[in-house]
Amino acid sequence: MSKPNWYVRIFIATLAIMPNAVAHGRVLISFADVAEQAIPGVVNIRTTQYTPNKDPALDLYQFFLNGRAPLNLSTHSVGSGVIINKDGHVLTNAHVIESASVIEVLLAKSKQKLTAKVLGTDLKTDLALLKIVGNVGLKPLELGDSDSLRVGDPVIAIGNPFGYSHTVTSGIISAKGRVIGNGPYDNFLQTDASIHPGNSGGPLLDINGRVIGINTAVSEEGNGIGFAIPINIARQIGADLLAFGKTKRPWLGMVGKNILSADEIDSPAAGVIGAYGVIVSNLIVNAPAHRAGVRIGDVVLLADGNKITDLNQFQRILLGKQLRGRVRLKIYRKGKGYLFATIPLEETPKKEDLPQEKDLF
Repeated sequence: MSKPNWYVRIFIATLAIMPNAVAHGRVLISFADVAEQAIPGVVNIRTTQYTPNKDPALDLYQFFLNGRAPLNLSTHSVGSGVIINKDGHVLTNAHVIESASVIEVLLAKSKQKLTAKVLGTDLKTDLALLKIVGNVGLKPLELGDSDSLRVGDPVIAIGNPFGYSHTVTSGIISAKGRVIGNGPYDNFLQTDASIHPGNSGGPLLDINGRVIGINTAVSEEGNGIGFAIPINIARQIGADLLAFGKTKRPWLGMVGKNILSADEIDSPAAGVIGAYGVIVSNLIVNAPAHRAGVRIGDVVLLADGNKITDLNQFQRILLGKQLRGRVRLKIYRKGKGYLFATIPLEETPKKEDLPQEKDLF
């Protein structure tokens, strides 16, 4: 049975409109509806940093201002942010608001410029939570599930590149789990959606308009390589910042290092376990791991049944654990074979109370 005439006419018209797309086997998709829906939930952030004027010619002011030099306008910076609820909470990057004296946010539709205050920052993940002062009928964005993303999924980035307000670009998820040396919890989404200075803190969206990442960095080695913090990590950090003004992380009190080759562990162990896991290179005495029986030289193979491939992955597993919970480690110890240690988790002590070890967790 032949197709109706209207079907044939539509098909021919489609070929005429998209000859290149058909020739190359591509389907052109418009993101206009998604962008229109999402733009009101994205803010442009402008920060101002004031610093004391150190010009010696201003010594006269020191006398009249009781020893306080007048504040000089130092620098401006721009970035982006994501409205995550109707109470005016905004997720952005910590580096966007670093050292800011004044933070202003610009809304898309109304062009209103409002002030915001910092509720908390987490430097290890480069995230910050802001609160917009005043309630002006904000439109928050829905948060998605970054774990369900697949390489090749289409995405949209919205931000403030070079000060160009609410710019929309598109691309795909190029890779997942990227480690770029930004911090101990690196687990970035890589995208070829165009990201530039000013996009930092803005959303990476799926085709349904849900936030699946916070745009954070670009590669200096070439165009089309941008990185976003997965929203599942950002959601957890944001919840802590809202509740406590800081991130409460569980810790083990150990220093680890990656296994780069089987030569780093004794040869019998390499034959049994292969070259994966994390070597315990140091321990804090009486910290949770030490009390549970972990010792220097142990190789951590599994955490709660999850194979440990490297130090970053190990720390991300701990990041997802609740305080006052437990983690069960499978370890290999020279001369002893496989051992298990169940470690009660405690909150990470203050930085000033810990030794300056790079990979202490």
